[in-house]
Amino acid sequence: MPSDVRLQWRDKSGPNQPSRVASLDVERLHGTDGSLRNSLIAGDNIEVMYALLDDTSQRFSLIYLDPPFFSGRDWHMSSSADPYAQKAYQDTWNGDVSAYLQWLYDRVALARNLLTEDGSLYLHLNWQASHYGRLILDELFGPDKFQNEIIWGYREAINSRKRWNRKHDTIYFYTKTNHYTFNPETALQPYSDTTLKKYRYSDDKGSYRIMGRGITDSPLRSRRDLPEEMEALYPDLTYRHYLGKGTLPVDYWIIDIENQASTKRTGYPTQKPEALLEKILLASTNPGDRIADFCCGSGTTLAVADRLHRAWVGCDSGDLAINTSESRLLSSGSSFKVLKTSFPEDLRQLP
Repeated sequence: MPSDVRLQWRDKSGPNQPSRVASLDVERLHGTDGSLRNSLIAGDNIEVMYALLDDTSQRFSLIYLDPPFFSGRDWHMSSSADPYAQKAYQDTWNGDVSAYLQWLYDRVALARNLLTEDGSLYLHLNWQASHYGRLILDELFGPDKFQNEIIWGYREAINSRKRWNRKHDTIYFYTKTNHYTFNPETALQPYSDTTLKKYRYSDDKGSYRIMGRGITDSPLRSRRDLPEEMEALYPDLTYRHYLGKGTLPVDYWIIDIENQASTKRTGYPTQKPEALLEKILLASTNPGDRIADFCCGSGTTLAVADRLHRAWVGCDSGDLAINTSESRLLSSGSSFKVLKTSFPEDLRQLP
């Protein structure tokens, strides 16, 4: 159902097609059995995404988009104060939020078209653009396809004395239809110590607590944590509630960033932790599914997808991102192709 609310900006149009049409060697994207090959593609993501539309077999069960955040700064491999630091990507937009929103709008629209009918999109933003992103998603997917606003909280240096320190990002979870994959058992959270103490009895099935059945006029109706003697006196009015494997997942996650002590740190400035992407992929895909990350940066999504036996396509326009991702994937023993877009049809495999 389309949204009655629209976000407007100067010269809003489209969604737009790319100004030039890239070619992709579809043969390289598929194995001999027709299955999707893991592919790292160097190129502008709108050109890559548009080119993938021509291949009707190229649809994804999950797309994770971690675009620029309209941060108003350039991001470097090391401190931006270092004049020799290698630039990862530019996120200034000359201060023009309209240009940024059109850029995001065009790519979210393509992402929706590249999803399978049971596919999911996770759009990762922060306080600088998340409020815009929600309205764009509502327009393109429909507000009824909104599933979650996920808060990713993280711990790092706390320096602000002017306001509450900003230590969370926002991830929007939308689905193409109302039929989609979600595996809550992969993201169960541990019980609190208080809850665990309630399960004070045990038998061959595990730990349990004694509860009153919801029977009308029962003196034990819906009572909790009854003593053992009540079970013996009223066997028909009580039951054993067994401890499960964990509580169902919630929409706020506390996951540490890849800090300087992490062995998985690549040096890429906006690297996301593997634990974050693992949580998303396990919940919203199954082994063998196809996933894509069209702003792949340091390659976290691709590395996690590979480890979890999901087929993947990654894309980035930055040389640093492609080189970082390629090095990371090779070091973990991944098998993949490194490709680039071409104009016209002279796609070649990078050396």
